[in-house]
Amino acid sequence: MAVTLQGILQTAFVPFAQAHRQPPRVWHAARAVMRCRTAALGGRVRHCPAGHITAIAYNACRHRACPPCGRHRIGPWLDRWQQHLLPTDHFHVIFTLPSELHELWRWNRHAMTEVLFRAVRETLLTLLADPRWLGAQPGVLAALHTWGRTLTLHPHVHCLVSGGGRDPAGQWRPVRTGFLLPVAVVRTLFRGKVLGAIEALGASGHLALPPSLPADGLRRLLRAAARPKWNLRIVERYPHGRGVVKYLAAYVRGGPIKDHRFVAFAGDRVTFRYGNHRRLDRDGKPHQQDLTLSVQDFLGRWSEHVALPGVHTVRAWGLYAARQRGALARCRAQLPEPPALSAPPARLEPRSLSPHREQRCPVCQRPLLLTQVLPRGGLSPPAPTWPRPPAGSDQIPIAGRLHVQLALEAANGPAPRPHARPPGCPVAA
Repeated sequence: MAVTLQGILQTAFVPFAQAHRQPPRVWHAARAVMRCRTAALGGRVRHCPAGHITAIAYNACRHRACPPCGRHRIGPWLDRWQQHLLPTDHFHVIFTLPSELHELWRWNRHAMTEVLFRAVRETLLTLLADPRWLGAQPGVLAALHTWGRTLTLHPHVHCLVSGGGRDPAGQWRPVRTGFLLPVAVVRTLFRGKVLGAIEALGASGHLALPPSLPADGLRRLLRAAARPKWNLRIVERYPHGRGVVKYLAAYVRGGPIKDHRFVAFAGDRVTFRYGNHRRLDRDGKPHQQDLTLSVQDFLGRWSEHVALPGVHTVRAWGLYAARQRGALARCRAQLPEPPALSAPPARLEPRSLSPHREQRCPVCQRPLLLTQVLPRGGLSPPAPTWPRPPAGSDQIPIAGRLHVQLALEAANGPAPRPHARPPGCPVAA
């Protein structure tokens, strides 16, 4: 049986959360993933008019921490942004917070998220508006990731930046050199904006200090964070940015780990695969390694990356902002047509992911008829008696009634029993 995040949570989350108090957002995310595509969320029953099959499709949770739901929603997001990008080269810029600020992040997730996004936005738009570098307004698409390859805390922002922008006269101005910005200049400005914003929050009393930090320790912490060389990367340009936006799409929904990375789950141990960027294979790609953690450590790492409710982890600035559609269209008109894609973007087959699309009988190919809507928490319907195909029919007979679970219930295990449902959400830590 395949290992899935849903199966791990159904087995181990309630004992973990009872031993380690979790905030409501983690309870909501875990409960949504555990109930996804099970009888707890209700569903629809369809049957073949000729009586070949009965299909039960349970509803999806649509939570952004759910890997199957995230996979289903990546395709439309990717298609929309690939059509929205300007037909020009793009640069991939990565801004990372130093480890000295990680504990401050844990105690001020919302405030630190806004500090990080604002510092990234002001750094890019300010420097690229300077005539020494570009002197124009670019298009920027930014995505926040809080996890590293082994699910440790690693807050960083991936940015897709257009290789040019709109100058004050309304004309398109491309990047004149082979690089977007000097890394040292970007690093210095970004570091100053982050540390200055944190100091201002502390002075105004809107910053919660960790218990390990004394009341007057914020200034020493900021001085310590200013000493190391901050990790900032500007990757070489990509034609039309399609590769970078495809990379971002994989992390927009579905949480920090997808089901295909799980290797084994033994009840108290979880093994998953990750790419070690310090060891490269013959093709220059990260060497794939397996990491085994106790289920307590794994759930502790996973819960740390559940996104804050109401906080957007993907943001668009400059020409890609929603209020710049007119300027974006004028810049697009000044650029040559992009080359056609060698192959259309891969689309996800929603047969097993959406309970509402038209489904057909695999035997006679006739559309399945909706016969019943299952309420939330309802039980599976009793097996009805369908008419058998008439004698002499060319339809393929099937012995008995075949019940098809289109919601992957067989892979995820049975629906949670009533006594296994998690208790009410505790008070946030």
